[in-house]
Amino acid sequence: MAFAIFTDIHGNLEAMEAILRDIHKRRHKISQTFFLGDAVTFGSDSSACLKLLQKYNVNCVVGNHEQRLFKYEKTVAEMTPAGIKHMEYIFRSLDNDDIRFIKSMPLELSVDYKGYKLHFAHYTHDENGVVLEDMDYFREDLLDKLFKDKDCDVAFLGHLHERKLYIRSTGRSYFCLDSSGCVYGDKTHYTYFDIGATEKNNFDIYRHEVKFDRAKFDRKMHERPIPEKERFGKKYFGIDFSNSVDNPQSDIVDLSIGDDK
Repeated sequence: MAFAIFTDIHGNLEAMEAILRDIHKRRHKISQTFFLGDAVTFGSDSSACLKLLQKYNVNCVVGNHEQRLFKYEKTVAEMTPAGIKHMEYIFRSLDNDDIRFIKSMPLELSVDYKGYKLHFAHYTHDENGVVLEDMDYFREDLLDKLFKDKDCDVAFLGHLHERKLYIRSTGRSYFCLDSSGCVYGDKTHYTYFDIGATEKNNFDIYRHEVKFDRAKFDRKMHERPIPEKERFGKKYFGIDFSNSVDNPQSDIVDLSIGDDK
């Protein structure tokens, strides 16, 4: 039985629904599903995404955007006023069950599978449990340094929004998965993973695409008063708000939330 893994849905409920429906159809082949963090922010449905993860009993780890919402003053201090406004809007959209769920998310999960030790995390973290946001560490040599104390054969990571697979004949392999929510077209994806029985490090890993209701997602992005959606919508989802009458483009020049991912 294989695993399904996806990450960085960022409030794209329609993409998550399509992914989990497809995984459910393949439940005779897929034994467990893992989500690697960042269910929230940017998109229109942070709260609904958190609830859907619970409904489908998905194994989840916390992302830096879940932590940014309320837990660590350090990351909030690095945000611009525009970024804080966005995060406060997302936080107010959550209910108590959402907050309890976020607080229950572990930093990492470990699973023994067919003789291999698998590690699932959004990314690495510091000694205080704060998920690191630096994007310069997705190199094999630096990953080895960051994960030197982890007892695992394979590490699954998100955060980068780009797919990078480092498969090694000896030593630890790293699978950095791209965002399933921040997509420009009407297709999202998850990763199918299994281990063959013929030779060491014989991994069966591929990116499985599914269609989702892009028109519905875009409509909600236009209709909802999400602060700074003009920037985030264009950057992460390819949505152009320039022709929207009721949602004119922001005239704020610096809208950064530090390092957005």
